[in-house]
Amino acid sequence: MHAKSKSAIFNKRYRRQILATLTEHIMTFAHAAGLGWLSPTLNILQSPASPLDFPVTTEDASWIGSTFGLGFIAGNVFFGLTMDHFGRKLNMYILAFPHMIFWILNYLVQSVEYLYVGRFSAGLASAGIFLVVPVYISEITDKDIRGALTAMAMMFFSTGLLSGYILATYLDYYLIPCIIVVLPIIYLVGNLFLPETPQCLLKHGREKEAKLSFNFYKNIEPQDKMQCFATQPSVAISEFKELKTAIELGGLSAPVTLRDFFNRSTLFNFFTAAILCLLNQLSGSFAIINYMANIFAASGSTIDPNVSAIVMGFVQILGSLSATVLVERFGRRPLLLSSAVGMMAGMYSFGAFVQFTDAETKAAYNWVPIVFMMLVVFTASYGVFGIFFTIVVEMHPAKIRVQALSICMLFNSILVFITLKLYPFFLFELGITVTMYSCASVCVAAGIYLYIFLPETKGKSMDKD
Repeated sequence: MHAKSKSAIFNKRYRRQILATLTEHIMTFAHAAGLGWLSPTLNILQSPASPLDFPVTTEDASWIGSTFGLGFIAGNVFFGLTMDHFGRKLNMYILAFPHMIFWILNYLVQSVEYLYVGRFSAGLASAGIFLVVPVYISEITDKDIRGALTAMAMMFFSTGLLSGYILATYLDYYLIPCIIVVLPIIYLVGNLFLPETPQCLLKHGREKEAKLSFNFYKNIEPQDKMQCFATQPSVAISEFKELKTAIELGGLSAPVTLRDFFNRSTLFNFFTAAILCLLNQLSGSFAIINYMANIFAASGSTIDPNVSAIVMGFVQILGSLSATVLVERFGRRPLLLSSAVGMMAGMYSFGAFVQFTDAETKAAYNWVPIVFMMLVVFTASYGVFGIFFTIVVEMHPAKIRVQALSICMLFNSILVFITLKLYPFFLFELGITVTMYSCASVCVAAGIYLYIFLPETKGKSMDKD
């Protein structure tokens, strides 16, 4: 019998689950590198040192940022409609291609419209990465390590962001696409060796393939003669029957109806998920990533904004790593709520420093904005941004999980578009102080609601609940 201890994450049973998760996160890394690349690149493209033959205005930069949100909306609709119909694996193939288009257009750019279409394509890919991949990982992993492997996405995301910052700061504009476009190709090759999830196969009545998939992801070898795994085949039969029964009795193979959505429990889950989405986006946790260099430039700090952005990349990696380590130990609620408090404190302090100090003080204490932003980025990385997808995947009933997640991500994608469109206006027109105070206030309001109503989802079965 396999070990159930959370400390046994590297035992034989989990190896293929971890390997599959690492394969999927190649795209998470590549996508994040594109987002990290944008922040310093926008500054470069708007400067006299721009490598392009045409000007990029502030309005253009605003649309370059926000067209990502439009692509994210379209991608959520597309993947939400196709994920159950065509399965997880085919959709994981599909999401790699718009990401490649993003880098190809950046390389071939002839006008600002190329950048618009490229960012739209990046949004399409992002929808697949944050909709299909979390569902796939939640279905192939044991509940003892599901939270850690789902939260691992943010560690790859943070590392990708940092890589994007560094590449955009120190390498030639036209060299970067040639480097990053290799990653989705590696990802596609890796997925050739991974089967569809057993849950998806059972829903489509393909029981024989589902058994093979189940054995693959549990790393069960019926011919294994090792004594410590001698009972594994009988355990596998029992667990697979339990999974099949859960899908049949839970109505997971039956058609989804409107009644599944319009009941008190489900509507409450949707409302709570909506508050999570509002906190995730209106707190600025994602917009800050896209405009990090601009934020430091607006703060009055004399430290190079691009260097500051790179420092934040390292901090984000530490925060994401903390989420991976702590999410199964302390649960989802404590991490999320402490994250909202930390972001609130950091942004209020950042805004107050900019508002109440003169130029001389800002120059003398130019490290202070970095410290406050480190607090914001670290706490966002392990909570509000870091485990957002883990909670949203786990909180919905199994029968409508894919559809519910698609609806939540569609709402979140609309918020992404609104936030990326409005954030430059707040930052450049209303000022950094108003921007920070507004985002901090969102953390206060959403945090109070979630403290009262958010349930703990640690250890929740993904097949029975």
